[in-house]
Amino acid sequence: MASATPSESVDSELRCSICLGTFVCPSTLSCGHSFCLRCLEATWETASSFSCLQCRATFPVRPQLKKNVALDNLAEQLRVRDGMATAVLCDNCGDDQTPAVKTCLRCEMSFCATHLRPHLENPRLSDHVLVAPIANLEERRCREHSEELKFYCTVDSSLVCSTCTIAGEHTGHKVLTLKKEHETRKTRVGEETRAVEEKRKEAEESVKRMEVARKEAQESLAGIRGRITVKFARLRKALDEDEKEALRCLAVKERELLSRIDEDITRHKREIGELQAAAARLRALQHERDSLAFLQGHLEEMHRREIPKESAPPPPTSLDTTTICSLEKMDAHQLWTQTQLATASRFPRISGR
Repeated sequence: MASATPSESVDSELRCSICLGTFVCPSTLSCGHSFCLRCLEATWETASSFSCLQCRATFPVRPQLKKNVALDNLAEQLRVRDGMATAVLCDNCGDDQTPAVKTCLRCEMSFCATHLRPHLENPRLSDHVLVAPIANLEERRCREHSEELKFYCTVDSSLVCSTCTIAGEHTGHKVLTLKKEHETRKTRVGEETRAVEEKRKEAEESVKRMEVARKEAQESLAGIRGRITVKFARLRKALDEDEKEALRCLAVKERELLSRIDEDITRHKREIGELQAAAARLRALQHERDSLAFLQGHLEEMHRREIPKESAPPPPTSLDTTTICSLEKMDAHQLWTQTQLATASRFPRISGR
């Protein structure tokens, strides 16, 4: 896979990781990460604690959000550039420069504010569906028959045209109108959004519990380290090497325990990021008025979640209390005895002095 160009890298840095769009009134937190101000406010509106959604840095009080002027200027330049590249022009003006404000799905034409007036004022055009300007109307047509996609095939879970249902692959299949399927799935998307949000909250709670467990492990291990050091200090000259061996054993236990917890935290943080992105896409679908765009987006989202992952994340690792308790009960004399036995097996004459 080719590496991203410098331009693409800059563009990605100017996009909010919550809504996945170009920054709108970006605000930068003390940890250095930036988000759309409104995205942060919406995320923190019902939150019991305040943290960065990228690095998980926590803040004791809700930060005062202010616009990052420099970042906002760069984002505005990106929006202008993207707008020029994807601008939809009025089909009636013919000057190749007047932007369209709406696209009529019935007429399959885009209109500027002036040429859109008949659709707003003429009662005979009141049933025409007006949506945001669409650059490529071909995406709304059947690739095989070049007819407008008007139905949803429940058998193949695909969008089809009239000819598909009469003389095509979908003959005899049960089909529904786009509007009917839209209304059915709209309720389902709401439920899916809530389910994703619930999973995200559960994952966040798991991370919190594991972070507490990690802190407890560190505190417990720090106490053990201190007691070992104090006890070995009494026999420093004679048992200097024995103390080092005991601390090495403890360090191995510490690395094993904290490594398992850190791996779980990393997996859950990655899952949180994926769930946040899915929730953002589903929230956007809830506000989509264009039935085709809605169904295309939702089908793509369903396909994305159906793709099997490499492996399911294991359940969160709990604090190994048995290991900690065993280390707590092990005193310097036991560690000294163990190391002396090991020394005797390696150096018989030295240990027999």
